[in-house]
Amino acid sequence: MAAPNTTLDPHLLSNAPNNAVATHLFDSLTVNDHASRSVPGLAESWTRQDDTHWLFRLRDTRFTDGTPFTAEDAIASIRRATDIPSAASFRTYTRSIKTMSAPDPRSLLVETHAPDPLLLNAIGRVRIIQARLAATPSAEFNAGRAAIGTGPYRLRDHVPGNRIALDRNDAWWGGPTPWERVELRVVTDDAARLAALLAGDLDIIEAVPSGNAERVRADARLHLISGVSSRFVYLGLDQVNDVSPFVAGPDGRPLDRNPFKDRRVRQAISLAINRPAVVERVMEGQAVVATQFLPPGGPGTDPGLEPTPFDPNRARALLAEAGYPRGFRVTLHGPNDRYINDAKIVQAVAGMLTRVGVETRAEVMPWSTYAGKNSQRTEQSLFLGAWGVNTGETSNPMAALVATEDRPAGLGISNGGRYSNPEVDRRLKEALRTMDDTARNALLAEASAIAFRDTALIPLHHEVSVWAARRGLGYVTRADQYTLATGVTKES
Repeated sequence: MAAPNTTLDPHLLSNAPNNAVATHLFDSLTVNDHASRSVPGLAESWTRQDDTHWLFRLRDTRFTDGTPFTAEDAIASIRRATDIPSAASFRTYTRSIKTMSAPDPRSLLVETHAPDPLLLNAIGRVRIIQARLAATPSAEFNAGRAAIGTGPYRLRDHVPGNRIALDRNDAWWGGPTPWERVELRVVTDDAARLAALLAGDLDIIEAVPSGNAERVRADARLHLISGVSSRFVYLGLDQVNDVSPFVAGPDGRPLDRNPFKDRRVRQAISLAINRPAVVERVMEGQAVVATQFLPPGGPGTDPGLEPTPFDPNRARALLAEAGYPRGFRVTLHGPNDRYINDAKIVQAVAGMLTRVGVETRAEVMPWSTYAGKNSQRTEQSLFLGAWGVNTGETSNPMAALVATEDRPAGLGISNGGRYSNPEVDRRLKEALRTMDDTARNALLAEASAIAFRDTALIPLHHEVSVWAARRGLGYVTRADQYTLATGVTKES
């Protein structure tokens, strides 16, 4: 694993490392498969009774401690995931649920506030724990005492930031996996991760360093596995503070205004970035230039959005027009162990911005630290972010990243720059209650066009995910980039 999970509590903090680890131990009512399609999980079937009522028929299965799974466990889990205080809450997935009830132990009736066309996909994000553990502190999950699920594995050992040892759950409803024992090791350093694979200490690694792909190809014992992901990599900008914390004038003195509130400045930042160079040189071809949340043609995308050209002269002109003819200083923050080549991206972009007059200092840190700072909103002025568009359409990233913050409604949960645009909000909210796919995607496309033409975020690229494994092992690549032991196959 290239990035550490920060908790074994499946409801505390929604991010890819945490969710991928949780998937080994805990099931969800529906399962988002490798292409982000909703398929049966703990709910073996469902019926939409009308636009706001869904009836789920639940599996007859048990938790790994032998306790039967019932509808009450599902209700308690969804409520806990909705209500637990979190910097990256699952509320964005549960906000549409109005009531839940259990007609019998194997039936769950869900009523939504309004029509929710993505309910099946959304509840696939919420892992199910025992109802009796709903009030249990996260520390009990991290210690392993409460990490009891119905999933394909049971926890044997957990050393935070180092490794997670798992034993196969032979009674899993999905059937026993090929692997009796699994160890998920956290190796955040790219070189060390590859070295461990080359030495035979690991069987499969994620996030293969782009510069070392040839080294893997040259080793007859190993092979590469790749697939285009749904991860959208972007820059976020502080658009709420009147005075931004990491911005100063060209002389180093604090500015009395936040330049990122000016659309011209945001556009200048975007024009200063040579995206093809980032893809070719920094990502070494393991990415595609982004114009919006998904590549063109994806559900909810606008076909009229073109890649922002690299135009440093226009960037300088816009800065001067906005009142910054000599530019200004800023710190660009990012992680150094979370996204593919994240630290290199930060360094490269910082250099590009500096060349147009925005003197940019790059500051990177481990994901475990960065995730907390990034969620505080007031602690960063310009920052590297990424979002796995795991619903396969754009309402999820739009609701999380550019919707006006409304935490009770589950909107703007990860809107680090606090961007706010009523026209985006109006179309998004209408789309979120439109059951017809064509009409919903048209509304999302309109909202995408407004947000990205307003430079709500600065799109960079979509990642291509690359794994390396020893010969004899395969992997079913996933749009969400999760590395799951259940996806590792034995090849003939």
